[in-house]
Amino acid sequence: MKKILLTIGILCIALVWGLPMYLNITGGDVLEVIDQPWYHPLLYIGIALIFIPTILSTVFSLKTVKSGKSAVGLIESIQQTGTYINEQPQIQCKVIVTCQGEDSYPAELRAVVPLTSLAQFQPGALIPLLVSPKDPSKIGIDWKGPVSQAEAQQLLNEQMIKQGVSPEMMNIATQGQQAYAKIIDVVPLGDIDAHKISLQLTLSMTQPSGETLTVNVQKEIFKSSLAQVQQGQIIRVIYLPEDPSQLVLSLQSESADLQHVFGATR
Repeated sequence: MKKILLTIGILCIALVWGLPMYLNITGGDVLEVIDQPWYHPLLYIGIALIFIPTILSTVFSLKTVKSGKSAVGLIESIQQTGTYINEQPQIQCKVIVTCQGEDSYPAELRAVVPLTSLAQFQPGALIPLLVSPKDPSKIGIDWKGPVSQAEAQQLLNEQMIKQGVSPEMMNIATQGQQAYAKIIDVVPLGDIDAHKISLQLTLSMTQPSGETLTVNVQKEIFKSSLAQVQQGQIIRVIYLPEDPSQLVLSLQSESADLQHVFGATR
């Protein structure tokens, strides 16, 4: 609709300016055209159709969801629109929205972001969102609800379970005991898919009591984390005290990994 109105406005201006120029070239009476009752209204209509839709578009884009269901958004892409409100830039984001207990889906939002917070809005970052209960595609930034580590981890666990990670492993990650382990040996077993690889690991694990024990485990990790799992390195693990062979690796995730986990859209 905005493009249609803009086109009509340009045609109106072209007619208002072009007709007198044509008459001037051909020797016609320019003043007679300018004095016509339709001339000035057509000029004003043309100007209005060019500028008002742009102004209204900017105004309406500033309206955001201020209440609704809490969610987490993974930023896929971000750019500044060129609009500034009170010297604060407006941004446009493409995000993957994840609500607890629901499938992820893509959405877009516009928001005015304080300059002091702009660095937090980068591709791969998680941001707190509010989702309209009437229309899930309408989302806004929840400035009062920063994403806590516990909330992000809970959603991450939920999405990992949906992608095939067993609930038992998720339970170990949340309920187990932390320790450090030295990698004695690592044997690649082959790719699981484009993002993951399977490894056979021999770990020398030091328990909080100071006791050291050796465990052999088979694990699937993101390929981007492979550099963290090399022979001789020390990593953090979370294990069950009653069965230390039941453990998960505590590795740092890259933004691409989060994209893969949260990017499963409906």
